[in-house]
Amino acid sequence: MKAEMKTLLERWSEFQDLSRALSVLEWDQETQLPAGGAAARANHIATLASVAHEKLVSREFRSALKKAEKLPRLTAKEQAMTREARREHRRAAKIPSDLVHAVAIAESRGLAAWRKTYRTNRWSGFVKPLTELVRLKRRVADAVGYRDVPYDALLDVYEPGATVKELDPLLGELREATAALLRKIGRSKRRPDRRILRRHYPQAEQLAFGRKVVEAIGFELDKGRIDLSTHPFCTGFDPGDVRLTTRVFEKHLPACLFGLIHEAGHGLYEQGLDPKLTRTPIGNPISLGVHESQSRLWENLVGRGRPFWRHFLPRLKRVFPRQLEGVKLDDFHFAINEVMPSFIRVEADEVTYNLHIVLRYEIEKDLVNGRIRPRDLPALWNAQMKKLFGISPRRDSEGVLQDIHWGMGLFGYFPTYSLGNLYSAQIYRKAQKDLPELEGKIAKGDLVPLRDWLRKKIHRWGRMYPAADLIRRATGAKPSPRPFVEYVNAKYGELYDL
Repeated sequence: MKAEMKTLLERWSEFQDLSRALSVLEWDQETQLPAGGAAARANHIATLASVAHEKLVSREFRSALKKAEKLPRLTAKEQAMTREARREHRRAAKIPSDLVHAVAIAESRGLAAWRKTYRTNRWSGFVKPLTELVRLKRRVADAVGYRDVPYDALLDVYEPGATVKELDPLLGELREATAALLRKIGRSKRRPDRRILRRHYPQAEQLAFGRKVVEAIGFELDKGRIDLSTHPFCTGFDPGDVRLTTRVFEKHLPACLFGLIHEAGHGLYEQGLDPKLTRTPIGNPISLGVHESQSRLWENLVGRGRPFWRHFLPRLKRVFPRQLEGVKLDDFHFAINEVMPSFIRVEADEVTYNLHIVLRYEIEKDLVNGRIRPRDLPALWNAQMKKLFGISPRRDSEGVLQDIHWGMGLFGYFPTYSLGNLYSAQIYRKAQKDLPELEGKIAKGDLVPLRDWLRKKIHRWGRMYPAADLIRRATGAKPSPRPFVEYVNAKYGELYDL
């Protein structure tokens, strides 16, 4: 490697190290930080965010990047590194340092306010911090620039290159396909016994079983850990340090287990990144749509599949013999795949899940683009829930306050969940072709071959390729909603005898 490229990577690694130290503070903020430390932590995070930003926009970084870009005969990896470094530098250079500091303060305060209002169900306490976050995020969008609407500039952070113009018809197609399937299911007379999942399942046993499942799918706990949090999440500081969180409800078995499988899917992606690239511009996951494809694949296509439970149900029965006495595989499988309009996104079934995303996408898009005000969100949310799901939240914690994202300033994040659904079905279909014995292995509890296939096809590439190119290289076709639509229609057509 030439000296100019080495200098660029040295500059990048300084920025990367600061960014990951910042992530450690944010992880602690969501898991261990006492309420009394919230104000001080906001300052810690804001200061470190400002220092990281200064590193990325510095004259030294810009000079190193220019010299590296001018080198002749760059390798494919070096070309990808300069491309991603240029992308990050260009965006950061457009955002003033004082705005970076202000956003970091507002995000920490917004998170603290969300936690409090989530517990108390008092939306009024969240209006002021949310209004400030929206104002600052619009300033960011204006600074970065956009072709059509401000929301595009924020969406680009999580799904590089994606725009509202592209997403609107895609999510519209998903919405129509979902509505058509829901109408068919609504006419079916078949219904699962949901009581199976609502018996008393003690927390300690749930967590212990979930830990064993996470290990079985290949998540390496000597390179990670599991904690409790208000809202499940995964964060990776390095392939050797990946943290998962979940939450437990003793009268609702799926929340903890599928939350853990979901976050472990994210964690497998983080652990599967090439450690040799971790301090380079291509050492991170390429997009949140691809990231979400990994969690949705493990949670739904594997974790809610019949082969998976052919192996794990007998083991779950040994943990909860009284609660699951006499429960048959088909009955359990039907119960965990029940389609029913619900308030909580993270516990929604595969069919209605995309409607949850449509609701949030439409609201946050209008919020950022200035068409609605934060104070109007509860009424708007409840009206849209009634329209899309036929139900109305009884309190804000199961409605507009249920997600942590807006409190953290993550505007533009939600549509990546639906992209992840689409990618996951397409990826899993290809895995089934490449691994003919896959479902037979899963039925025997042998899940590592799938993890290894995903590492080879998705994880190890980091940001080497843009998301659409990565999906095409992994599956042989450009991203399409067709595999997902075909998958849910086949699966739920069988379950509900359509």
